[in-house]
Amino acid sequence: MTSPLEFSARAALCRQLARREPDSKVLWLAEAERWSRLTLASRVGGTTPEYTDAYIGDAFEAFPSEISPEAANAS
Repeated sequence: MTSPLEFSARAALCRQLARREPDSKVLWLAEAERWSRLTLASRVGGTTPEYTDAYIGDAFEAFPSEISPEAANAS
């Protein structure tokens, strides 16, 4: 199983990429949020079905309710 430290490192990398790639900022921040949630879930006692890392795909599809309308219209 992936450790909370690795989840946290991946979230930090996504935030760094968001700063370096302004055109894809929203995507990278959504991915950072996903990794941060996995970090929290793994520290609380295991991942919940909602936050498992089995989903490999678009972050916008994974957490559509988490994205603000302003961010969705940014591109």
